[in-house]
Amino acid sequence: MRVLHLVSNHKLTGPVDPAIRLARALFELNVDSRVAVGRPAAGPGPIDDLVRERGLEPVMDLRLPKHRRLLVNRRDSALLGHLIEKDPLDVLHAHLDNAHGIAARARRAFRKSLGGKGRPLVVRSLYDDTAPRATLRARWLHGREADGVFVFGEGVRNDLIRRFGLAEDRVVKIEGSVVLDRFHPRPPGDDLRERFGIPRESVVIGIVARIQRHRRYELLLEAVRRVAAEVPEAHLLVLGRGTRARELAHDPVKRLGLEGRVSLPGYVGGEDYPRALACFDVKVFLVPGTDGTCRAVREAMAMGIPIVATRRGFLPEIVRDGVDGFIIDEDVESLARALRTLAGDRRLRQELGANARLRATTDFSQRAQAEKVLASYRRWLSE
Repeated sequence: MRVLHLVSNHKLTGPVDPAIRLARALFELNVDSRVAVGRPAAGPGPIDDLVRERGLEPVMDLRLPKHRRLLVNRRDSALLGHLIEKDPLDVLHAHLDNAHGIAARARRAFRKSLGGKGRPLVVRSLYDDTAPRATLRARWLHGREADGVFVFGEGVRNDLIRRFGLAEDRVVKIEGSVVLDRFHPRPPGDDLRERFGIPRESVVIGIVARIQRHRRYELLLEAVRRVAAEVPEAHLLVLGRGTRARELAHDPVKRLGLEGRVSLPGYVGGEDYPRALACFDVKVFLVPGTDGTCRAVREAMAMGIPIVATRRGFLPEIVRDGVDGFIIDEDVESLARALRTLAGDRRLRQELGANARLRATTDFSQRAQAEKVLASYRRWLSE
């Protein structure tokens, strides 16, 4: 089977890395899996290097801008059509909206030249936690130019089926994936507490999120203030940065009297990131960011960390309330209550963390995701 993944973005945000990892996992299942990613006008972009790091060679002919650009899209559709004609493919897998439109036009032109239907399939991964509005473009893409759609939540799946009249077997829910050999429980001391100046005996409440107003830092800091008054070992670790970090985090920490109880090291990446996560005893996730699949939550679960999350987006489907952590209402009292319960009960943290780890290893492996995607390809091709 020959599959070309189309990722219309030249920046490493949201779905880009998961799409490339899926392509690599399919390659390991003996699929001829290729990737074309967005690139700036100047030439190759940084994502090409990421594709190579994953052991694949990027398809270099396409521009694939994130947003629709008439002339560039026409050029890409024509080039993709020639590529399909010269080097036949079974599946065009679009991972963002503009890539979907380019793939649909290229496939339509290719079929017209043959005088009918035929391969390749056009399929789409939809990473959003809500279904698209039923605009003319969305009805065209999802209702007519998608042989199958992969989604990450049952609510989105049901909305797509109802809104665009799709057959149920054409919309498949898959789980977001985690690199399990990178994210796993670590022994005490294999973390960054010493670097961050966090006492070993602290109960660390952690969050990974850009410091932006919509991420609800004011709610988190007030909840931590209440918890710290009753659980002296409680400590907040914020992994994230933002242009308004002083206004939204540093100054409120002083105003609330939380100096010494909050660490703000900024962004932590690379091989230090799993070690930074290993500092957490509890992970908080309030508002999904550009990655609607909430990969940061799944990574923490794979490390055996219990989660406190709100009811937004896919979170209630990822975190089982009372099993892997707590699903809460988005208010200070609910958050403080959940954090207080976990901060004060080590045995409960261990139990929920073990459940979270088991859930991740069972449901969130990259191989399991790729096997489900491949089975769907085969079924749709056979039909």
